[in-house]
Amino acid sequence: MNMETVETENTTVQSDADQVEILGLEEFRKKEPGICSIRHIDKVISKPEFCKASNFRGLVYGTFVIPSKKNLQISHNIFAFCLTPDKLYFIDEGSKVRKKVRAMEEEYDDEIRTPLVFLLDFMEYLIREDLYVLQGYEKTLSQLAERMNAGTVADTGKDFMYMRSELNALYTYYEQLSNMAQTMEQVVVQSGDETAQTLLSLYIQRVQHLAQMTHTLKESLTQVLDMKQAKLSERQNDLVNLLTIVTSIFTPLTLITGWFGMNFVNMHLLKEPWGYTSVIVFCVILTLAEILVIRNWKIFRKQ
Repeated sequence: MNMETVETENTTVQSDADQVEILGLEEFRKKEPGICSIRHIDKVISKPEFCKASNFRGLVYGTFVIPSKKNLQISHNIFAFCLTPDKLYFIDEGSKVRKKVRAMEEEYDDEIRTPLVFLLDFMEYLIREDLYVLQGYEKTLSQLAERMNAGTVADTGKDFMYMRSELNALYTYYEQLSNMAQTMEQVVVQSGDETAQTLLSLYIQRVQHLAQMTHTLKESLTQVLDMKQAKLSERQNDLVNLLTIVTSIFTPLTLITGWFGMNFVNMHLLKEPWGYTSVIVFCVILTLAEILVIRNWKIFRKQ
């Protein structure tokens, strides 16, 4: 893409064909007062909340709120755009859009055909590395699952919860991009530009693939969390069974100990010389009998 850029004090970037321009919000209001006089357009581009696109009287305008791949829940790249029949405006108070445009220029060799084609190229450029990001999540999920099964990490639950929040953020992002593409589809069809139609079709397919892949990762994460909960419940059941067995064995012994510990005058075996020994033998036999009953009847054994 051969687009010479000129940087001015007003953070403006223009192509040699004067088709693409990057402005701050106030600069855009001064340059296009007619567009900004439409209240809902000015409201949308001045307060970006999520990725969206709208079509109004031949104008396509909207916002991008792109989660930063380094911190999906906190950091976002936020800017707006406005597409007229003969020019594409990016409204950005910083320099992130300019950097992305320059990076795209260095990578693409084709010249700008129309502002619409440039916008579609730019939208595709924004998600081109996302597949590798999702593959990284898939690898991390596998590693966490292995560590959980091995029992080498105690706080995997926190890692899983954090990953689920990030995947939810990504899935929402791709759903918003899909809605944007559907809004722009009517504009692209009306333009009659075959290149734009091809680009938009490929973009929709790619966004849907990313959304489906994210959804699959969410389901896999849910399955791993269910497995983790099942293992935790199994360990808790084992502990309860152990405590129940110990209680079942020692409750009769506690009763016998308490009974003879009262030292009633007329209690049997209390004054017999062999009484103490016989009680010990009886307790041992009783304990062994309880253990045999538990083993043979499979009491408290996991099904």
